[in-house]
Amino acid sequence: MSPIETSEPLLRVDGLTKRFGGITASDSISLDVGVGEIHAVIGPNGAGKTTLIGLLCGELRPAAGHVYFAGREITALSVSRRARLGLVRSFQIPSILPNLTVAENVALAVQTTLGRGYHFWADAGRNEALLQPARAAIAELALDGRRNVVAAALSHGEQRQLELAMVLATKPRLLLLDEPLAGMGAKESAFVAALLGRLKGRISMLLVEHDMEAVFALADRITVMVYGRVIAVGDAASIRANPEVQHAYLGEEQA
Repeated sequence: MSPIETSEPLLRVDGLTKRFGGITASDSISLDVGVGEIHAVIGPNGAGKTTLIGLLCGELRPAAGHVYFAGREITALSVSRRARLGLVRSFQIPSILPNLTVAENVALAVQTTLGRGYHFWADAGRNEALLQPARAAIAELALDGRRNVVAAALSHGEQRQLELAMVLATKPRLLLLDEPLAGMGAKESAFVAALLGRLKGRISMLLVEHDMEAVFALADRITVMVYGRVIAVGDAASIRANPEVQHAYLGEEQA
């Protein structure tokens, strides 16, 4: 059974609305993410994509609407409580500590899922129960050779890979990916895009990304936003062919 055919979505959003003063950043947004699905959200700058991510991870509170995860309403839950349920925003929880090694950073990420704070960081790098899942995530992100290097010495692209390793080590059910390829070179970008493809079916993802080649290659479905509104939802072929999307975002060269 494909992710899109799953009867009960892992994430469901109904009528989500957020205003900043007189600006409506999210205008009654409804969407869902199926189990194992990659659902991309695209749109021009100012479309409301970052606001949507903030609402889903719990950083922002909606003026109206509801968020459901695994059949449970989570609209009022905090960031940390959502993360413990398995809904995690990549490149946000937790942050890299530049003076710790790659292994220590990833072990610390595992530790935070156990409800222990950062002040226990000194234990993380010596705890085999934490290091075992950390090593697996490090290997998946091809950072084995950098395991004992402090994070501050990594390139920007390697730091993005480390952030993703930290998130994967927490064993999320749904990843909120906010421009995971931003700032990467071509080789690093291709590697991470291929990794996300391998994770499809294993981890559900809501992907916000400006790299249209990656979006069309990875996404099962695509939601297009403009000025806080959803203007189209569909697979890559239908989005490419949608005249309103071409006009608002993709440009005629994508037709």
